[in-house]
Amino acid sequence: MPSPGKEATQPKTDSGSGSGQTSERDTNQPPPPPPQSQPPPTQSQPPPQQTQPHPPQTQPYPQVMGYPGYSQDPYSNYPNAPYNHQQYPYAQAPPASYYGSSYPAQQNPVYQRPAPSGFFRGIITGLIVLVVLLCISTTITWLVLRPQIPIFSVTSFTVSNFNLTEPVFSAQWTANLTVENPNTKLNGYFDRIQGFIYNQNAIGEDDFLAMSFFQPVFVGTKKSVPIGETLTSGGKEQPKVPSWVGDEMKKERETGTVSFDLRMLVWITFKTDGWSARERGLKVFCGKLKVAFEGASGNGAVSLTKPLPCLVYV
Repeated sequence: MPSPGKEATQPKTDSGSGSGQTSERDTNQPPPPPPQSQPPPTQSQPPPQQTQPHPPQTQPYPQVMGYPGYSQDPYSNYPNAPYNHQQYPYAQAPPASYYGSSYPAQQNPVYQRPAPSGFFRGIITGLIVLVVLLCISTTITWLVLRPQIPIFSVTSFTVSNFNLTEPVFSAQWTANLTVENPNTKLNGYFDRIQGFIYNQNAIGEDDFLAMSFFQPVFVGTKKSVPIGETLTSGGKEQPKVPSWVGDEMKKERETGTVSFDLRMLVWITFKTDGWSARERGLKVFCGKLKVAFEGASGNGAVSLTKPLPCLVYV
């Protein structure tokens, strides 16, 4: 049985609902009985200890469960702001109007090429129209004048001093041709004519022998003009013919004939009153000129009953 002293020393606990009011039961409790004298303690029973009332202990704020290192200080729980960044002690940043503009900034601005001005469009349109007009005028002029390719024919082809015994091969070729202008309204100006002599070997390859320039000529409408030139091999200005080329021609010479090819590069300009065409290049090929030699001499010629036409490529 507890002593009356303990009951007197126990602190009263507040059992209210938390609203700060005291119940009627607590206010009408009877006063405690007066203390009674206790018998002196015996040797076998220790004296009762007086319990002192404990002062009320203040409970600390409960530890909030969350991120580690969370502090109770409400102003120290904000994350560290980046360097040179303005931090606001509010839960969110001020409204956009605080910065002086209510329009959000563009994140990815798109560059738009400005439309071409009317001046440049006019220049481009004018150039296109000019090119179209030039093409139309050239086509009309070409249809009216109807330029035709000139005709080349070999009238005679001879060889002299054809020598295969000396260390250096030497020979002379004399080529005579006619150039005919079939145009009725265009005159032909043959500004440059370059001739080449080749020999076709047994395997079908062409070996170069000599080169020379013909004299420039003028050929009127519906007219033909003779041209001729002598081409020499073994001279100082001519390239040296390889020895194996001479050996191939020596074998062919034993059959009695040797075949040569005459090729020409021609630059021609057609002109008429008030109109002139640009200079054009032509390739003329006069092949299979078989030269029959007179016995063992170095002279020979091509037997032609009529002029031999040549092929002309534009």
